[in-house]
Amino acid sequence: MTNIAAPGLGSGLDVNGIVSQLVAVEQQPAAQRLDRREANLQARLSAFGVLKSAISSFQGSLGALSDPTLFQAKTAQSDTPTVASVSASNAAAEGSFALTVTQLAAAHSLVSDPALPAAQFTSSADVVGTGSLAFNFGTTTYDPGTDAYTAFVQNPDQGAQTVQIIDGSLSGIRDAVNAADIGVSASLVFDGSNERLVFTSTNSGAANSLQISVTDDDGDNDDSSGLSLFSFNATSNNLLQTQDAQDAQATLNGIAVTSASNSLSENLDGVTVNLLATGSSTLTVSKSGSTISTNINTFVEQYNNLVKTINDLSAFDPNTGVSGTLNGDGVLRTLDGQFRRILSNQVPGAPDGFSILADIGITRNAQDGTLVVDSTKLGAAINTNADAVTGLFAAFGTAADSLVDVTASTTSTVGGRYGINITQLATQGQVVGGSAATLTITAGVDDALTLSVDGTQTTVTLAAGTYTATSLVAELQSKINADSVLQDAALGVKASESGGVLTLISNSFGLASIVSIDGGTAAAGLFGVTPVATDGVDIAGTIGGLAATGSGQKLTGSGDASGLEITVNGGLLGDRGVIDFARGYADQLGSVLTDILGSNGVFSSVTDGLNAQIQDISGDREALARRITSLEARLRKQFGALDVLVSNLNATSSFLTSQLAALPTIGGNNR
Repeated sequence: MTNIAAPGLGSGLDVNGIVSQLVAVEQQPAAQRLDRREANLQARLSAFGVLKSAISSFQGSLGALSDPTLFQAKTAQSDTPTVASVSASNAAAEGSFALTVTQLAAAHSLVSDPALPAAQFTSSADVVGTGSLAFNFGTTTYDPGTDAYTAFVQNPDQGAQTVQIIDGSLSGIRDAVNAADIGVSASLVFDGSNERLVFTSTNSGAANSLQISVTDDDGDNDDSSGLSLFSFNATSNNLLQTQDAQDAQATLNGIAVTSASNSLSENLDGVTVNLLATGSSTLTVSKSGSTISTNINTFVEQYNNLVKTINDLSAFDPNTGVSGTLNGDGVLRTLDGQFRRILSNQVPGAPDGFSILADIGITRNAQDGTLVVDSTKLGAAINTNADAVTGLFAAFGTAADSLVDVTASTTSTVGGRYGINITQLATQGQVVGGSAATLTITAGVDDALTLSVDGTQTTVTLAAGTYTATSLVAELQSKINADSVLQDAALGVKASESGGVLTLISNSFGLASIVSIDGGTAAAGLFGVTPVATDGVDIAGTIGGLAATGSGQKLTGSGDASGLEITVNGGLLGDRGVIDFARGYADQLGSVLTDILGSNGVFSSVTDGLNAQIQDISGDREALARRITSLEARLRKQFGALDVLVSNLNATSSFLTSQLAALPTIGGNNR
């Protein structure tokens, strides 16, 4: 009988090989499908990363075009840089200015006088005396030739400063003054024979000269010993003047100008002139067209890089049949269409002739969608009307009224023309005395005034003395504006007088602008029994025919003008002309790209979706592994049973063979 046999364990059957091959046949196609699917998702995820990077780079180029002030950039030059240097802000007017400098500003400087026996110091450790030094800043009438000190007028913008002298040595006095940081520097100079103490005003200018009064612990404040050696006033002037306080003097286009410093910053709007020496120079201010052109060309370059990225990702080659990773992707088509639509539309509110990119020489290449710049036409547009070019890119408004400034807008502000009508101008809070002020202030008797400015209360102490109405105004304003409580709150006042009656006006505008006299020993003498306070009011009016919200001098629109903020710097009531407001391409694109790239934007949504699908594939792989494990176990069980069956059949075959062999053969011998 023929054996039922195969190479294997019991039966000779190769169970491991058969099961492995069957499992591989089942597993490989499914695993390959998952691999291809994951590779496709990873490629799409990477492609969207490339696209996002290109959009982010494009977004970065918008900053320089979204800020309207950057379009107003000016350059300034001095043809004699040894006489003056010059810089210009965006607000500067273009033109040339003839400058002649006849005097530079200088800071007041005083030095101890070794002609006084007590001032013949040989060491910085020499003891002088203790007490206090009171520094006032103002205009001094002093003749160093005759040593005649005849007058001093307090600077109303600077209050008196007192320094306590505890260490009475020369170095101790120097260190105490410097540590006080009051606008005076102190130093020691050895002249070969004597140590000399030098006081110098930190600020230059005729109105910043020093008056020094002494409270000497030796009991005599005006002698020539002790701390009194450093007095410099009408009563006692023991110091020598080495440099008088003086203003810079110059002419601009023949007009005489002065400045407390060697910087002329208030004479030409937006122009700062730094005076370096006496002499003449021609100053030239011109528009920085190159900066604007560079920023626009950068914008075009980054947009073209974005277009190239989009084209590469969406490409299809009919010859090879190869497609870009995002070919046919709906998100890519939507973004591309959105960008093209914005740059193809007119800018609402932009003036005629400056409402589309082609007006300034930027056109689209019909073949690949990139932008092309005509540099000549762009330069001409910038030189002709920089404001119009600004409105083509930035959120920018211009007012017909020179006293009206467009100061802010939001993404809700619609481009267009808006009429302005003012029904109420903003005012400043003030308090006016009920009677003429007392001109004599006595220390500890009637020198303290408690007042509130815009809701912040403080108490100031006036210097004792007999004043004129003008000098009292200067003293009052300087003490109030030097008060640390008000300075910390960025508050201040302007003091004035009329017929001896004092007035304090808050520096701010609007309903919050309030000045009140709250008490103090000086209140009645300065402002009478019944001072009259008038609170400020906010501006009121309409923008574009709709009621606007006023706050101080600022008026904010509603409706289409929502978020449009203007500042009205005085003028008349009624119609104040129009505002042309444009939301340019860079501003529009900036808003769109912020949304696209934001945490709730399309990229976040797409990448979250792709990552979720990739995560699902991991789950599918785990499910496949479980299914294959189960299949392998089932096959092994089945082939194991087959192995046993074949083994048993082989055993039966062998038995039968042996039994049959033992039977007598047919036709054999019979005994």
